Amino acid sequence: MRRLVLFTVGLIAAVGVLAPAQDATEEGLNRDVFAPFVSRLRVAVRDPQVRLTWRDSTDLSNGTYRVYRSTEEITQDTIDDATLVGEVPPGVETFLDTPLEEGSYYYAVLAAEPDGRTYPIFIPFRNKTLRPVDVTRLESEEDLAASVYDIEAQPQDTAIVVVFNPSRTGRTLAVYRSTDPFTDLQSVADATLLDELDSSSRRYADYPVPGVSYYYGVFDKALIERGTLEIQQNENVLSQPVQIALATQPAVNIEIPRATKRRAPLPILQLASGIQSGERLAVPDVPAGGARPVSATTRAAINRLLSRAPEPAPFAPDPVILPQERSADGEGVAVTLSRIVTGEFANGEYLRAADQLKSLLELPVSDETEQRIRFYLGQSLYFDGRREPAFMEFLVASDGPLYAETRPWIEGILTGHGDG
Repeated sequence: MRRLVLFTVGLIAAVGVLAPAQDATEEGLNRDVFAPFVSRLRVAVRDPQVRLTWRDSTDLSNGTYRVYRSTEEITQDTIDDATLVGEVPPGVETFLDTPLEEGSYYYAVLAAEPDGRTYPIFIPFRNKTLRPVDVTRLESEEDLAASVYDIEAQPQDTAIVVVFNPSRTGRTLAVYRSTDPFTDLQSVADATLLDELDSSSRRYADYPVPGVSYYYGVFDKALIERGTLEIQQNENVLSQPVQIALATQPAVNIEIPRATKRRAPLPILQLASGIQSGERLAVPDVPAGGARPVSATTRAAINRLLSRAPEPAPFAPDPVILPQERSADGEGVAVTLSRIVTGEFANGEYLRAADQLKSLLELPVSDETEQRIRFYLGQSLYFDGRREPAFMEFLVASDGPLYAETRPWIEGILTGHGDG
C-alpha cells in the first residue's frame, strides 16, 4: 500500500498539482490528479496506416485530444520535438495516422482545453506508447488512385452519356473531352475539363455541339496533377470518337432587299364632274410628276435645319454576352451554349462560333433558347463581315425578350454606319 501511495504522490508532483492521495486504481487516479488524460491507448499497424484508439477522460468536458508522433519516446523533454498529427473532438476516441516515411514511431495523446492549453501528462500504456511501432511500406499516390475501366459513350437524344467503372471510392475523377485522340499527358492538357466527380459515380452526361466528333477520358485527378497518368485505350479513354448527328432539315433561303423603299403614295384623285349635279367641272392644273427644284428661300431654311441636326453616331459595337451565358447555369443545350459563348465567341473565333451555333439550332430547343442562340449567331456573322445574314438573325431574335438587345444591331446594319 505504501508503494501505491508513493507512486500517486510522484505522479502529482510530475504535473505540478497537489491533490489528496488515494488508492492508485485506474478510476481513482483520474479522480486524484487534477489534469485530464486518456486511458487504454492501443495502437494497430496496417501499412502504411497506424490506428490509435483510447478512452476519453471523464474530466474533460468540451476540449479536444491532440495526437503526437515522434521517432523517439515522447516525454516532458521530447514533446517539443514531436509532430502534432491530428486533433480529435470528444467521443471519437480513435485516430488514423499515415506517416510519409517508413520508420519506427512513438505516439502520445494529450488532452487540451478549448483555449489551447495542453496537459503535459505522459503515462505509459495509458496515453503514450512505450515501444515504437514500425511502418515498413508506404503506399504512393499511384497506389491510392482510382483506376478507370471499360469506358463507353453513346449518343442519347441531345446528350452523349459516358459510362465507366472506377476501382475505388473516395477519390476525385476528372472528365475530359477533346476533338483529338487522347495519347499522352499533353493531349489531356489540350482537352476541355468538363467536370470533377466523386469516384462513386459511374456515368456522366455531356451536351456537346451536334455534328462534331469527340473523344472522352476519365482520370484520377491526383495523377493528372502529379503527371503520372497512364493512357489506356478503351479503359480510361475512348479509342473511337462519338457525336450527335445533325438533323436533316430543308434549307431556307431568304433574299434581303438591297435598299428599303417607301410605301407607294395614293394616286391623285381628279374629279371631272360634280358628284351631285353631274355638271362638268373645270380641270385644275395638276403639276406633272417628278422632282422640282425648290426656291432659294426654302433651300436656305432646309440647310439651317440640317445644320442643327446631330451627326449620326457611327455603329461600332462590342461583343455582347448575356448574364445567362456568363453564369453557366442550367443544363443540356444551355450549358453547351455557354461554353461556345465564353469560349470561341469570347476569344474572337467568330467563324468557328457561327458554325457551332448553327449546329445548335438543329436541336429541339425552346423559343427563348433559340432567340439567344440567334442573338450570338447574328453577332458572330456581323463580326465575320456577313452583314445581311446577321441582320436576319437579329430580326428573328428580336421577336421576344431580347428586343432591346437586338434593336441597336438591326438599326446599325440598316443605316450602314457600321459598314467599313
